[in-house]
Amino acid sequence: MDEFRADILKEIANIGGGHAASALSVMLDKRIEQSIPNVRLVPLPEVPVLLGGAENVVVAGLLRIKGDFSGYLMMVFSCEQARKMISLMLGKPSRKRSPANVHKFSSMDRSVLSETVNILGGSYLTAISDFTQLRTNQSIPYLSVDMVGAIINVVVAEVGKTGDFALMFQSELCNEQERIAGDLFLIPDEKSCQTIFGSLGIL
Repeated sequence: MDEFRADILKEIANIGGGHAASALSVMLDKRIEQSIPNVRLVPLPEVPVLLGGAENVVVAGLLRIKGDFSGYLMMVFSCEQARKMISLMLGKPSRKRSPANVHKFSSMDRSVLSETVNILGGSYLTAISDFTQLRTNQSIPYLSVDMVGAIINVVVAEVGKTGDFALMFQSELCNEQERIAGDLFLIPDEKSCQTIFGSLGIL
């Protein structure tokens, strides 16, 4: 990908991340900042590798996208980063967990994470739609705590035939106490892959 196309993706990431940080700042009445994002186009088979391997257990929020293009937005946190996000959202210190309970999340935890995914994913989707002039709607989040490979299989099964690439955004949200890293993937279906990436001029 040449520098011009890379700059387009960085601008989308900057705007989406900025909207997300602003929304969280208003919601929490705290100053939330976003790091300079890293964004790239990745082959879909490489996604599990980038997330620590197919058997790595993560927390993923899935947003189904329909409209001028279709697919999924997938927000992924490590279990540790997910607990940091819960702590930030609730204004409470994160509790230490035993190894046996590290992957367990309460209904309240899941509700908080779902709302976070809704805000973050919606902010990036709005930025993408503004750049491409493609209109979309997003579903309510589906939250999963599972192995990376199993989560990807769910996405592929739901979307049908996916495209060959995913758009990956990596950034950190931070305040005075915490830095929280997460990865967001736009995974279009096969038909939409050319539509959206073609609109951005990156394929």
